[in-house]
Amino acid sequence: MKIAILGLGVVGRGVFDILQRNSNDIEIKYILEIDKNKTCGLEKYLVKSIDEILQDKEVEVVIELIGGKKIAYNYVTKAIKAGKHVVTANKALISEFYEELRHLSSRHNVQLLYEASVGGGIIIIDVIKNLNTIDNFIRIEGILNGSSNYVLSKIFNDNKTKDDSIKEATELGYLEKNSNDDLLGLDSIRKINILSMIAYRKYIDESSIIYESVDKLTELFINYVKEKKLIIKYLATSELIDDKVSIHLEPVILDKRTMISNIDNEYNIINLYSEYHHKQTFIGQGAGRYPTATAIIYDLKNVLLTNKSDTNIIKKAVVDNTSKKYSFLVQSKDEIHIIDSTSLVDIKDIEDIVCYARIDVEAYEKL
Repeated sequence: MKIAILGLGVVGRGVFDILQRNSNDIEIKYILEIDKNKTCGLEKYLVKSIDEILQDKEVEVVIELIGGKKIAYNYVTKAIKAGKHVVTANKALISEFYEELRHLSSRHNVQLLYEASVGGGIIIIDVIKNLNTIDNFIRIEGILNGSSNYVLSKIFNDNKTKDDSIKEATELGYLEKNSNDDLLGLDSIRKINILSMIAYRKYIDESSIIYESVDKLTELFINYVKEKKLIIKYLATSELIDDKVSIHLEPVILDKRTMISNIDNEYNIINLYSEYHHKQTFIGQGAGRYPTATAIIYDLKNVLLTNKSDTNIIKKAVVDNTSKKYSFLVQSKDEIHIIDSTSLVDIKDIEDIVCYARIDVEAYEKL
C-alpha cells in the first residue's frame, strides 16, 4: 500500500520514522511539507501540491497531520472525493465536521479513520466502535489533555505556582507557545465530543458543550484546595440520560486517594461505562511523537486488513446540561464558598464568579 503524508511535524515525523524501520507492506510515496527545516534529506518524497498526490492512482491513503481546520478540511475533502482513504489525528476537524466527512466518505466508498485524534497512543475509538455493536454506552469520563494535566500535576504534586507550572510545560513542549487550546479546554471538548458521538451514535454540536477553563483558576483558589489536602484534575464527562446527552468539561476537586487523581503529567485516563461491560479504564500517554504515531499506523493497518464501515450514527443528539445537579467550589472576588445542588448551566450563568471547580462526592466532606 502506498501512502502520502501531509505535514511532517512532531507526529508526522514519528509516522515516517516508524514506517521506515518496521513496515514492509506500507510505502511512503509522497510528503507534503512547506517547512524546509523539517524535510532535510527527504527531498525524494517531497511534492509541492496536494494535486500531485490526488492524481496519482497508486496512492491509496492520505495521512493528514497538518492540524487546524481550513487547510486540513480542504485537503481531506479533496482526498476523499479523489477516492483516497484518509487517516487523521485532527480532533478539531473531526469534532466539527464529523457528520459531513462521514457522509462524504460513505458516498465515495473510502474509509475515514481518526484513532489518533483522541488519547494519543491509547487505542480507544476502535474499541468503542467494536463494542457498541453489542453493548450500550451510558457514560464517559476522563483526563483527555496531557498538557493541562502536566500543569496541574506540577501545581499540586510539586507545590509550584500556576505561572511557574505553565512556564515549565511550555519550555518542555507540552504547551504550545502560540496556542492556548489546552488550558482553555478546546482540545478536551473536541476529544470528549468525538468519543461521545461514537459511543452514543449521535451527532453532537461542539458548541453545545459546557466548559470552564483551567486558566481561570487563581492562586487563592488553588491554595485553598491545597490547604484542604485535595487535588484538582481537568475532567471531561458525558452521559446519556433518557436519550439526551449531558456533556461538559471543568476542573474537578478530588480526594487524593481516587485512581483518577493519581494520573499525572502527560498521561490520560478514559473511563467507559456501559450496560454490559460496566466500567472499563484506559490509561496511557495522551500526546507525544511516537505514541500518537502508533495510533496513525494502527489505522493504516486497519485499511490494509479490512474495509470497515464507520459507526452507525442514528441521529443528531439533544444536549441537556440541566438535568443533573452538582456541588461547586466557587470564588467570587476574594471570597470562596460552596454552592450546592446547581446545574452546569446555572453555575455558568452566575455573573460574579471568578472561577469554580466541581466537587467530587468523596472530596466534599473535606471542604
